[in-house]
Amino acid sequence: MRKELEKKGKSFLIQVLRLLLRNKPVQDKVDLSAVKKILVIRQDNRIGNLVLTAPLLLALRKSFPRAKLSFLSSSVSAEVFSGSKLIDELLVLEKKRYIRNPFAFISQIFSLRRKGFDLAFDCSDENHLSFGHGMWIYLSRAKYRVGHKREKSDLFLNIEVPPVNHTRHATDMHLDLLRFLMPGVSEELPFLDVKREEEEYIRNYLEKMSIGDEDVLVGINLGGTGEKRWDLENFIELGKGLKEKEKVKVVYIWGPQEKDLVKDFKVSGVLTEIFPLPKLSALLKRCDLFITSDSGIMHLSNAVGTTTLAIFIHSDSQKYGPKGEKHRVITSQDGKVKSGEVLEEALKMIRELSSVKQLQMTDDK
Repeated sequence: MRKELEKKGKSFLIQVLRLLLRNKPVQDKVDLSAVKKILVIRQDNRIGNLVLTAPLLLALRKSFPRAKLSFLSSSVSAEVFSGSKLIDELLVLEKKRYIRNPFAFISQIFSLRRKGFDLAFDCSDENHLSFGHGMWIYLSRAKYRVGHKREKSDLFLNIEVPPVNHTRHATDMHLDLLRFLMPGVSEELPFLDVKREEEEYIRNYLEKMSIGDEDVLVGINLGGTGEKRWDLENFIELGKGLKEKEKVKVVYIWGPQEKDLVKDFKVSGVLTEIFPLPKLSALLKRCDLFITSDSGIMHLSNAVGTTTLAIFIHSDSQKYGPKGEKHRVITSQDGKVKSGEVLEEALKMIRELSSVKQLQMTDDK
């Protein structure tokens, strides 16, 4: 009922805006030579969706090395992009504050306009018009406002990127916005920096748990959302099987949503504390292999370069799976994935990684 009312309310508001807003598509050739200020908008509290914009940010860095790059998002993005060189300025939207204080909302609009953006990108999903993204990109008054063409998107955008008729990775969905302006933009993998001090913190933390640099470390993520999450019993069985068959150390990662699940957690391995995202990124980077359901932490692991084995039960692995040749995905056809199947694939990956690690340590000596 509530969603239906919201849908009708937005539909009515869009009809009103159709009468009020003055927006015309760009008719002339797009001149990118004078672009000095770029805005990327991704209004989202979900870690994974924020990480998936990183390839576009990296491509913009390479294409416009002298331009100032601003990112308009939620407060979560401050943690996701902590220490990142991908953006110059983070602009945080505070929805609750705007409700309490409408003047703060108005102030944000004028502040955005004063920045004088030359180019702006709406990074909402190509299949669904986001009213919030549309309004912010329109209010930015950027000279070129780029986004995917959807029903009513012409209200807010002056450059609409035509839809594609095939499924591709979500990172390419974002990169296609830039490719529309600059054909030939290369494929980029998700990438996030990890601060050296965070890596040192995790190294010390693991040493206290008797885990050294020479150990093969497997991270197992107990978290996930709803039907996307693999059963806890499967993860416990998996960890036990790994330690029985290979000489590895195992750490279990979890979040506030798993508090009830882990309160009676008894298994060999380390059940870590809940880390803030910068430290969690460092822990994921230290792992030689990370095993996880489809989740935001999966994308974080992918972005820090850790070999990832992802379990997809009720989501699209082609669009949202970890990107890169070294990663593996196990999908379900019936809503179930057997622990034996995951164990077999994990053991194969561990043996490959162990050989590489031994060679690297020999070379270091």
